[in-house]
Amino acid sequence: MKFKLIIFLGLFFAQSTFAFQIRDFQDHYIQMADETFNKEGAYNTVAFVEKYFRIVGNEGFNASIHHVAEKLEKAGFINEEKAGANDRLTYRIEKRELQRKTWEPVAASLKLGSGKELLNFKTNRNMIAINSFSTKGEQEFEMVFVGDSKPAEFDDYDMKGKVVVGEGSARVFFQEAVVKRGAAGVMVYSIPDFNQPSKHVNSISFSSIPLNEEKESFGVLLSTDAYDNLMNAIFEDQYQIKLNLETRIYDSEELTIVAELKGSKAPDERFVFSAHVQEPGANDNASGVGALSEVAIASAKLLQQGKINPERTITYLFGDEIVSTRRYVQEDPERAKGIKWGMSLDMVGEDTEKTGGTFLIEKMPDPGAIWVRGVEKHSEWGGRPLTKDQLKPHYFNDLVISVFKNIGEQKNWAVNFNPFEGGSDHVPFLQGNIPGLLLWHFTDQFYHTDGDRIDKVSKETLHNVGTGALAIALMLTEHKDNLANMVLLNTSTAATMRLQKEMNLSKQNIANGENKEEQLDILNTWIDYYQKTFNTVLDINPKNAEAFKKNLEETQMALITYANMLRGQIK
Repeated sequence: MKFKLIIFLGLFFAQSTFAFQIRDFQDHYIQMADETFNKEGAYNTVAFVEKYFRIVGNEGFNASIHHVAEKLEKAGFINEEKAGANDRLTYRIEKRELQRKTWEPVAASLKLGSGKELLNFKTNRNMIAINSFSTKGEQEFEMVFVGDSKPAEFDDYDMKGKVVVGEGSARVFFQEAVVKRGAAGVMVYSIPDFNQPSKHVNSISFSSIPLNEEKESFGVLLSTDAYDNLMNAIFEDQYQIKLNLETRIYDSEELTIVAELKGSKAPDERFVFSAHVQEPGANDNASGVGALSEVAIASAKLLQQGKINPERTITYLFGDEIVSTRRYVQEDPERAKGIKWGMSLDMVGEDTEKTGGTFLIEKMPDPGAIWVRGVEKHSEWGGRPLTKDQLKPHYFNDLVISVFKNIGEQKNWAVNFNPFEGGSDHVPFLQGNIPGLLLWHFTDQFYHTDGDRIDKVSKETLHNVGTGALAIALMLTEHKDNLANMVLLNTSTAATMRLQKEMNLSKQNIANGENKEEQLDILNTWIDYYQKTFNTVLDINPKNAEAFKKNLEETQMALITYANMLRGQIK
């Protein structure tokens, strides 16, 4: 196969001849995953998990872990303690003593002194700031309103023994008002604009305060409507409220599921999935738990049916966000050497007609995270510009995007990507110099609010994301003879298209008066990125290695020729 041709003809044929070869290879895995993934099973797991306000170690978190373990057992995964040397489907629940106490909310209500109820836990389960203590029954408090005053201005108020009401961070308010100035507690309003608080006036974003066993105090998180009602009461000189909070704080342990489909030839080489269990929402992240559990179950079913025989191991992690993944990457250096790919499933079930936003693949750091232009766009979650030394050239970006774009076209499903931003389970992989990507959705107008419930979850989205995740894992772990060639072809196609787009953008920017050298630097950075990316295909350990190395050399030479042609067009 002459990869050199793609550089010169890719602009015309990447969507036909070469695309057909790539898709023919991908479709085998996509079809198999699509037919096997059980969207009903995924949705049912989401429904079970989202019932609970999940904090690491609390009853809801632990119930979710055990629910997944039971499903895995029914699918054929064997507890490691009982597994034999030849059992390929295994799981374990790791247990570690928590260094801090866990917390869970039970009930709550907030009323004005008149008795008018503003909030109730039954309809606003985010109203209690995480780590709040109980009030020991309904108690009356006097409010002091500070609005948007800064902490430096808090000395202007008499807070001692009162409940401080204002706008800002619950954690900061607690430290400044309760710890430093003796307030009884705080009630805080802080809802990001992307949650559309003027539209969703009863929504509350969850947040936390420090666990302070000396103060045994509390924080109440306010909806737009509740905050407005409190301000109106204060305007009318009504400063009394009635507050009843019931919470549980207790010693516990941290649970993590590590499940595996062991590879037949290279079991120490791994594709690692991760889905965090904690956080109270349905999409965030009961959806990741539901999708990944069915990815694991579908993998088991395909193995049992003799339809797959992965040479490498697939690992499925369920636990505490970032913490569990970081531990898996860091605690065993020998194991870490064999982790070849990591993928985080976080907020993967959105019904976007209700939540807004779109499905996103958050890329490993590439030049699009330095120069956010053209097809690049940060989500409203936000990112910061990276530097060249932070780039992570790797074929994983374009491979995952290609597979999901393929599924998107087949399913009439919107698939997009965003530059690296961080904040989820893909980060520990990258910090360990392991290729890692995030599958997610944004902007979700119910993100981190108590509006993130099961009615915002789509079975079809769970199915689509699960199909793509499973197909990619099987593709890379089955390690068919032509895998490396297909990955290189896919990367070459993506490089051809991307470099052409970057050259056009730079030409346009120069025509609009921007600095030529700066624009050329952008193009050169992308060229250098793809030169390094092509070489990463070697980490697949290509079969027919000598023939592949020849193809790789030809592709690199063709890229240099093509790059010089593009540079020549920037004047």
